[in-house]
Amino acid sequence: MPTKPSKTLEVVPNPHPDRDYEVSMTAPEFTCLCPMTGQPDFATIRIRYVPD
Repeated sequence: MPTKPSKTLEVVPNPHPDRDYEVSMTAPEFTCLCPMTGQPDFATIRIRYVPD
């Protein structure tokens, strides 16, 4: 595991390029600031996508 960030994006070959894959990620404890009040806010972020 690296100790500092890298701008290198690791690319892996797709063994089945004719097939679509759905990638999903959930972050259940996302914290942010409310743009209206500046108070702390909490949310769940769900991302689903099919890469090209």
